[in-house]
Amino acid sequence: MNPKKQQIINAAHHLFIKKGYNASSIQDILDEAGISKGTFYNYFTSKSECLIALMESIAEDIRSARISVAFGESPSDPDLFAKQLAIRMRMNHEKNLFSLYESIFYSQDEELKAFGKSQYILELKWLSSRIIDLFGEKVRPYALENAAIANGALQQLMHVWRFGTEQQLPLDELTDYIVHRMKQAVEIQLKDGKQFLSEGLLGQPQQPPALSDSVPQLQAFAEQAENDDVKQLLTFLADELTAEHPRNAVLSSVLTSLGQTTESEAGLQRLLEQLWRQIK
Repeated sequence: MNPKKQQIINAAHHLFIKKGYNASSIQDILDEAGISKGTFYNYFTSKSECLIALMESIAEDIRSARISVAFGESPSDPDLFAKQLAIRMRMNHEKNLFSLYESIFYSQDEELKAFGKSQYILELKWLSSRIIDLFGEKVRPYALENAAIANGALQQLMHVWRFGTEQQLPLDELTDYIVHRMKQAVEIQLKDGKQFLSEGLLGQPQQPPALSDSVPQLQAFAEQAENDDVKQLLTFLADELTAEHPRNAVLSSVLTSLGQTTESEAGLQRLLEQLWRQIK
């Protein structure tokens, strides 16, 4: 991200947490960032657009952290899933995201509300896909419902804990517990077949493309890469995927290296995660 844009986002983040989104003006952001009004409007058309950019930046950080811990591990590993759940909860706390989400959901700004809704749906879809990774295709009809239940349970158990004690929330213990309870619930659901939310309620889930279909995208990202090591890894990954019999162990190793050497843009992160899930 452009350093000046990041400077503005960081200043806005500090203000929105300190004063609240509604109480912070664009002039406050200018003063906090030490920039002119013209500089602000070079990057954002409004305060709400600045908040959206801030939330998107944090979402990319969460996605990157989740992918980083995943490479080299099996998508069906319940401990990995628990770690990935904990990453979002930990970052929510570190960056005070709950107050920012409140600003979005209670806002009268239609653009902000639409953004908040889209982010919520994206998280549910990510959870749904990981639940399928964890338990197999047989749970696909129930994945969205269990994603919503897990997401709600995490939030509510966390709130009750903080209402009742000043002790630090044992986040890893909480996410392990959620995954354990989910496993029990899924086993019951597979037996009785009962569900409240239909699989396609938030749109029909898309089946992942063939591994070779990702080659043109990898080649495009390789051409754009500024880091030579990243360029070589992406090119090697694309070449391996075009082989008659791609070697999963090699693919997994390259994905792990990419996860350790680059802070990728959102599009590449999603592509690498998709590949990681496909070569399990």
